[in-house]
Amino acid sequence: MDSHKKWKIKFSILMVILIIIIYGSNYLVLGDGEHIISYVWTHLGFIPVDILIVAFVLDEIIEKKEKEAILEKLDMLMSTFFSEVGNDLISQLSHANKYKANTENLKSIKNWDDKDYENKLKELKSTSLDFQAEISPENREEFLENLRDLISNKREFIINLINNPNLLEKEEFTGLINAILHLDEELEHRKDLSLVTDTDFAHLNGDMQRVYNKLVYEWVYYLRYLNKHYPYMIALIIRTNPFDEDADVYVK
Repeated sequence: MDSHKKWKIKFSILMVILIIIIYGSNYLVLGDGEHIISYVWTHLGFIPVDILIVAFVLDEIIEKKEKEAILEKLDMLMSTFFSEVGNDLISQLSHANKYKANTENLKSIKNWDDKDYENKLKELKSTSLDFQAEISPENREEFLENLRDLISNKREFIINLINNPNLLEKEEFTGLINAILHLDEELEHRKDLSLVTDTDFAHLNGDMQRVYNKLVYEWVYYLRYLNKHYPYMIALIIRTNPFDEDADVYVK
């Protein structure tokens, strides 16, 4: 028997002895056995009430706190995701997008407050962004190769994210990772990207649009998180805003 169990047994015996001494002295001094029995009986009735409070109320509070802690870790994990692959991926897709006007207001994100972030997230969740990679046929192979290399080089990192069981708590982010892996699979199976026809490129555009929509949503969500909790971290992202072609990392 280990020392921890021995300590529990000794402590339990000591408490039982104290109970006997307290109630025994009460009976010897006052001689009112009925009162002692009534007192014990009354308090025994509160045990189920205490169990209910612990089982439902406190358990709910603890579960909520644990979930908040998990989501906090996932929000921090998003920082690593965007540093490793997200920022480069969103930059490549946004620069190629024919419909840049749809994300024009993201240039002014440095002036946003919490309400602006909330409104944009609601808009992105309810509507799909138009996306079409406006790439000439002669530059198509290079564009797809760059995109394939970017994702394939970070494949192990992305798969490790999927293996994180806590990621199931964040449905939108899980959807983004799955969309990226699908695009990766589509590009990886095309060994010779020079053979991609207009019809095939239109199909890949659909996969890129899926990634782009989810990526932009998560990017705005991530910036809202930084703006609320780590405002000093958002400055660098604003200076490297992928939607602003005039963005400059150097502080002016």
